[in-house]
Amino acid sequence: MSPASKPVLSTRKVTREFANGAGIRDISFDALDRQVTAVIGPNGAGKTVLFSLITKLMAPDSGEIEVAPDARIAYCPDVPQFEPWLSASEVVEMSRVIAGVSGGIAADEALALCGLTKVRKRRVADFSRGMLQRLGIAAALTLDPEILVLDEPNSALDPIGRADIRTLIAEQRQQRCIILSSHMLSEVEQLADVVHVISDGRLIASGSTNELLRQGLPPAWAIRFAQRTEVNTAALSAAVPGVTVQQTHPLSCTVEFDSFESGSEELPRLISALHAPIVEVTLVGRDLDAAFARMIERQAVA
Repeated sequence: MSPASKPVLSTRKVTREFANGAGIRDISFDALDRQVTAVIGPNGAGKTVLFSLITKLMAPDSGEIEVAPDARIAYCPDVPQFEPWLSASEVVEMSRVIAGVSGGIAADEALALCGLTKVRKRRVADFSRGMLQRLGIAAALTLDPEILVLDEPNSALDPIGRADIRTLIAEQRQQRCIILSSHMLSEVEQLADVVHVISDGRLIASGSTNELLRQGLPPAWAIRFAQRTEVNTAALSAAVPGVTVQQTHPLSCTVEFDSFESGSEELPRLISALHAPIVEVTLVGRDLDAAFARMIERQAVA
């Protein structure tokens, strides 16, 4: 294993339960250096509890969290809070003092990375929630941590702000391990090397985005016709193994296969059997939102 891919944080059967039934149970995964590890799940799944355990804001009931020797962890919560009379520069400088960090990333550089140079002297009381999120990331970055934990880093940002933070995370992953959560799964899809899905406090799926897409949904293709076409769905389903054909519009139909393997083998034969002029064949529903919804749905009925 190369130095760039070694685990810098590992959780082993970590459990923390609360009287109301919330918490996490038996969570195990590795977070690798110079990678983005995403933890996703519905509200109340246990993501913030997990992050609080990783950052030692609370202790687990059982299990272990192993951190690489001398690895510094910095944490930015989804709603960072600071003393309102402090300026942005003072907040970042105070972060360094409280953490006892010498060296690291200079306060002005951390603020610049997060797009806050022009407001570095402005009081925090005048900051929007999106600016507070940026400031929280700057305060974490100034510690130059080996492990940067970001809880919903873009939830309050506008599209330009999300693009800025996405670029920042992509740059910072070249230097450190980043662990993040986000409900904006399109962002996760672009950033994450590995995604862990939590539901009801348990880890239900792990893998790269492509691996999760394969787990979450059977593959389906939309076929668009050049002219109005009536598809004999029953005959096609009977003629081609493992396919379900649906037509809701005279100019198109959708075909779904049991697996990518059967789809790659049988789709050409199905297209030939349609005997219709075809304009376009498109793979549909292959995004992390769709796969996530299906995984949560399957978990609910299990």
